[in-house]
Amino acid sequence: MSSISDQIQHLASQTLRKTLQTVPLGVSRSISSGTLPIFIFHAVESSPKPYIRHLYDCHSPQSFEGVLDEILKEFKPLEDLSPAGIANAGADRFLVTFDDGLRSSYEVATPILERKGIPAIHFLITDFLAGTAGSRVEEKFKASLLVERLKGQSAQERQDVQAILSRRGYTGGVDEALMAVRLEDASLYDEVAERLGVDLAAFFEADRPYITHDEAADLVRRGFMLGAHSCDHPRYWELDLDAQVDQTLRSVRHVTQAFSLPYRYFAFPYKNRGITPAFYERTRDEVDLFFTTSGWGNRMNRDKVFHRVGMDHQPDAIQALKCGWRPYPLSLIQ
Repeated sequence: MSSISDQIQHLASQTLRKTLQTVPLGVSRSISSGTLPIFIFHAVESSPKPYIRHLYDCHSPQSFEGVLDEILKEFKPLEDLSPAGIANAGADRFLVTFDDGLRSSYEVATPILERKGIPAIHFLITDFLAGTAGSRVEEKFKASLLVERLKGQSAQERQDVQAILSRRGYTGGVDEALMAVRLEDASLYDEVAERLGVDLAAFFEADRPYITHDEAADLVRRGFMLGAHSCDHPRYWELDLDAQVDQTLRSVRHVTQAFSLPYRYFAFPYKNRGITPAFYERTRDEVDLFFTTSGWGNRMNRDKVFHRVGMDHQPDAIQALKCGWRPYPLSLIQ
């Protein structure tokens, strides 16, 4: 259950979003003229994958292209994606980013971006690159897949799954309990999968959610940029400082060295909640730019930290920008 402070923050954010919808885009662009609007996507699928369906929305190829066309009416693509190019860009340009390195971002979204002449940065979870030794998948993908498989199961099977979860303290509705399982209790997914007769390893090996090392290299050859998105996508606010630094530097070094990149970009999993000045001090020499997911606008923050507007659940890019505008001190409400 979320804390009282989290609930207050959520309510304040929802209220702010509704208020900002009434602000004309031209006003927010004028006030934040020195801030580059950056959009974040994850998957682009004709039909949502079962392991994504209960985590977040995704665009179809048609709606993704429609969003890009809408953006292009108001902004020009940022062509210089170097650290200096991003840092010096203003609100007349825009940048597209993809998190997680999902296969559809390569197979479906990239050809659309190429056809429209839009560069992008793809942030990779380095332990999840398909085909690498010990490659894995996001634990929450397992939760979403199992929730989907529970549909149509017998009452007895649902009760059995509920019993497995409740032994570790996950109570309430069985679907909600599955989605609430913490990373340290991820072995529960294997128990639930065994009860439902689901071979998780075989499913994800056959479906292959993530791009391969060779496909990532192909993105570079085609002019796209790569960045790191941690080793295995943890919630940084649940990690101590040493673990935060380790996840960041190991993933950045992996991407930089594996693909011979002259730049070093890192996107926080989820957001940069729980990050202290000590973290930036210990990583500043090995990361050129940081990216997070809490809107855009002039803000009292480090020059190296860039904020993005989530687009997975948004059919209207301009409305998303208006709702996601966070000039300081509104940037304190995320």
